[in-house]
Amino acid sequence: MDKEYLSKFIKDSWKAFRPFSLTLAIGSTTLGIIAADKMGYLNWSSNIDIFLVILITVAGLLAQSGANLVNDYFEGSFRYYRPSGRKVNFLGVTRTYFDIYVFLWAMCCFALASLIGLYLIYITDFKMFLIGIIGIFGAYSYTGEPFVFKRKGLGVPISFITMGPLMVLGASYPFTKSISLYPILLSLPASFLIPALMISNEMRDFKRDANLSLGTLSVRIGSKYSTYIYRFLVFGSYILTLIYVISGFYPLTSLLVFLTFPLALKAHRSVCKFEKLGIPYTNNLHWTFTLILILSLFIA
Repeated sequence: MDKEYLSKFIKDSWKAFRPFSLTLAIGSTTLGIIAADKMGYLNWSSNIDIFLVILITVAGLLAQSGANLVNDYFEGSFRYYRPSGRKVNFLGVTRTYFDIYVFLWAMCCFALASLIGLYLIYITDFKMFLIGIIGIFGAYSYTGEPFVFKRKGLGVPISFITMGPLMVLGASYPFTKSISLYPILLSLPASFLIPALMISNEMRDFKRDANLSLGTLSVRIGSKYSTYIYRFLVFGSYILTLIYVISGFYPLTSLLVFLTFPLALKAHRSVCKFEKLGIPYTNNLHWTFTLILILSLFIA
């Protein structure tokens, strides 16, 4: 194995895992944990609770890593040119060895997340199983065959549900052992930015997807209405935060999320122009908005 091949292998592996996107999982699991704390179910001086916090965060990271890798296996094979060009039959399809490597890593991530899930089910009840199985199914089926919900126009709502409210609820449930709207409502402004990120992805690929009739939500409803939804989600995050502060649901310090508003405007302009920068801008908006929100809730 020459140095050039090894270097490209490492770079492609890094791309496949998309570590910078894992802030989605970190944000949602942390908001779920904070919700449990606000509800009085988390004891930070308890070693068991700290252990649970770590387990839940790792499970969320593994689930999203699996989703990222599945996405690259089914949609990203064009990125991974191998100098040897050697391909083999894998699950009835001709694939490169790197494709297979990506798929197996995805299954490992889902398996490890499931193992943590089994422990969480053991200490809770069957509702935790339902949350976990829906989450894993959603993570795989976003682009995984035979479902490929992204090409059925369902990718955006599924990403919102699984990476937003469902993951937040799953992070709080091991502590609360009850289904409550409180964690979902608490995380909603930050959760809005998750489907916004998915739309920014679809808008970047809009012309290609339309030419190939891939059937994403943006292709089905058109670029005009896609930008309307993006605006609703992004600017709705700020409006909802303001409503929460006025109603007393959020502390006054939560208004600090408005420091990210210039980034929201920049992301909006890029997405509406179908620019590639729309994705990193929206991703940066999500993690900075969510981080400020988490800190404001934690110290309140």
